[in-house]
Amino acid sequence: MIISLRELLDHAAENGYGMPAFNVNNMEQVHAIMQAADKTNSPVIMQGSAGARSYAGEPFLRHLIIAATEMYPHIPVVMHQDHGSEPDICLRSIQSGFSSVMMDG
Repeated sequence: MIISLRELLDHAAENGYGMPAFNVNNMEQVHAIMQAADKTNSPVIMQGSAGARSYAGEPFLRHLIIAATEMYPHIPVVMHQDHGSEPDICLRSIQSGFSSVMMDG
């Protein structure tokens, strides 16, 4: 299930745990992250960095993450667009379903 970064960070603060964010750019990385999250009963932050968006493309990353949530519907996942260099990049990410964006600049 896709959740917001705010939801996850609030839960982490209330329950005293930290949350890493994983940059992803291929299927193997997404599988490994979700398998580990499943094994440890943990939520996940998967993010598309500027480099990953350039390499794989935002639609590819989005579909990989959405497919992962379909395979593991019980795992809360934040789909984060990392290091947006321009407002248009952040807006496109929000419109395409990313649940969190970070704007640089």
